[in-house]
Amino acid sequence: MIHLIPAQSIRQNMTRGLRVAGWVHASCFVALYCGRALAQEQQGSAIDEVDISVERQNALQNESVALSTTPDVGPRLRHVTAVLALGAFDHPVYPGSKGSKVDPFPYVDIRGLLNDRVFVSDANGILGVKLLNDGLVRAGVGLNLGNGRTSSDDPRLKGLPNIKPGARIQGYMALALKPVSLEAGVETRVGQKPGTLARFGASYNIAPTPQLHLSVSASIAWANASYQNLFFGITPANAAAASAQGNPLPVYTPRSGLTSAALAGTVVYQFTKHWGVLAFANEGHVLGASRDSPLTQRTATPVYAIAAAYTF
Repeated sequence: MIHLIPAQSIRQNMTRGLRVAGWVHASCFVALYCGRALAQEQQGSAIDEVDISVERQNALQNESVALSTTPDVGPRLRHVTAVLALGAFDHPVYPGSKGSKVDPFPYVDIRGLLNDRVFVSDANGILGVKLLNDGLVRAGVGLNLGNGRTSSDDPRLKGLPNIKPGARIQGYMALALKPVSLEAGVETRVGQKPGTLARFGASYNIAPTPQLHLSVSASIAWANASYQNLFFGITPANAAAASAQGNPLPVYTPRSGLTSAALAGTVVYQFTKHWGVLAFANEGHVLGASRDSPLTQRTATPVYAIAAAYTF
């Protein structure tokens, strides 16, 4: 919209005709020049708003994808975006436990760093680097903190040693077919208790409205013997210690193989420019040698979470 300069009253005085005519011409020139400048500025602002809107849609899609089983196939971002969320999530005490508990769900996801080559995320790595970030094929590496376990959390673990969280080095390769995505990832736990886990996932991502982004996905995981024994195995010493505390457990040495499968759904909804809500449900099942462990009381491992989110 062009804002015109308010018209001034012109006296009908023939002796000042030339002065008034010159003033009118100058005023018209100034109005035209200012109008063009303002129009260009507003056009630029409109373009900026469109770009910001596209970036916001990309950010929302990234969040929907990041909480799925193919977390690394989101659209490329041209600006840094950050999502901070806080809520609650319900999950098994440990995979295979028949008990569950509710914990706080703090969530941080920062993307678009260094031309969208680096990300910081609770969902799929404390720190990650995208080696391939355009086109059909995506690939990257990351560093994360592996899950631990506290024996006092469940009677079935009584007498067993705690498992401390450990650093994990992970890598992935994905196909962004849009709206279908495929991803394969491998993570290796390093330190005194190493182990390797490989996952393959597929997801379908849709946005029924600009504010609503949905994702449904499925995944299956394989673990080597070291990983299986860390979380599902029972050594002779551990069996003796547990039995001494009234928790008789047999010795169990699982082999490598499939360890879990899951179906998941994610919902991201933006109420305002900054505030929204994110939620996900993951219906997992323990498989193979993990399922046969004496520690596995229930094969279903459902996880549910909901959180209020603020997008910068």
